[in-house]
Amino acid sequence: MPSESAQELCLGYLREEILSGRLPPGSRIRPEQVATHLGLSRMPVREALHQLDAEGLVTLRPNRGALVTELNRRDLMEIFEMRALLEGLCARHAARLATPADIEELDAEAQAMRRVARDPARWVERHEAFHDRLCLLGDRPRAAAEARRLRLLVRPLLRGFAAVERDPETLGHEHEVIVDALRDGDARRAEKLAVLHVNANAHALLGLIPAPVR
Repeated sequence: MPSESAQELCLGYLREEILSGRLPPGSRIRPEQVATHLGLSRMPVREALHQLDAEGLVTLRPNRGALVTELNRRDLMEIFEMRALLEGLCARHAARLATPADIEELDAEAQAMRRVARDPARWVERHEAFHDRLCLLGDRPRAAAEARRLRLLVRPLLRGFAAVERDPETLGHEHEVIVDALRDGDARRAEKLAVLHVNANAHALLGLIPAPVR
């Protein structure tokens, strides 16, 4: 198997293990175990771990090896603040650039999310698809890529939230309100609503994490 293909296999496997929660935050990743499981040498596993470290999903520490990154409340707040700015930017440009067909496809993603609200794993997938499409409609590929990277960092937490909520949508900040702003071509409102939507998500998800004891 070519080295690049082996690395991609390791990346895909480890990323899914982390994002699904099967490897929870703080877990130690042992390259030799991953290599044995996948039937590969340790080299592509190590290369994959360096890539995941760059993405923020893994933390490489001297003498401790690779650990699944643990995010505290401060980390999460910063991630959501950055996401809000980036997705607001993309939504503003999307309101100016999206065609009626684009907007209807985005609305279809929102409706698909509604239909699978009782299935946490599928809801998270549709949620990702909606936000990916929204960001790409703004024709800001770097902002869209960074927003996606930030969303991946909190995906395990989002899965946990979706699993305990009958309706994961935050009242008043549903995805459909952003679609309506795009349909109206209102760039300023689209940006504001996207920021408010992400901030509402932050408030809901951070509610799952105990506040630090003072």
